[in-house]
Amino acid sequence: MVGPQHPGMNIGPSDPDCPDLHLTLWLHVSQQETLPVEARFHYDRANPFAVSVIFSNAAGGAVTWVLSRELLMAGLLRPSGEGDVRIWPPCRRHGGTNLHVLLLGRTGAALLDVAILPVRAWLADTFALVPVDTEAQSIDWDSSFERVLHRRYW
Repeated sequence: MVGPQHPGMNIGPSDPDCPDLHLTLWLHVSQQETLPVEARFHYDRANPFAVSVIFSNAAGGAVTWVLSRELLMAGLLRPSGEGDVRIWPPCRRHGGTNLHVLLLGRTGAALLDVAILPVRAWLADTFALVPVDTEAQSIDWDSSFERVLHRRYW
């Protein structure tokens, strides 16, 4: 459930009970320089374990990463994640205010700084919509099995 998706991936409209979160993230391009990256955090109760983050650029390109909602929440409190996605909270000792997200893809890596307060508030909205340990009740299991059983692998 973690990793990049195709640029044309179908992300549905925002849920009125949990609108998308639009933020400017900061991409580290060197030790001294960061560049702004526009991102949209999307939650769909039909896929309750996941958060989609759509990164877009000025040229109109976009890429979507699908993250575990649980991983994103854990990263607010402590270093979390293995493999493609790693998240860690700001340094309290130095007054940090940004969540750090490391994305590792097939062609490179991206280290992003994300304002923690709006992410924390938005995640709280997702948990109000679909509380912890009730996620499986939101999944249409019949449709999910139907898609898997009719998928071709050759």
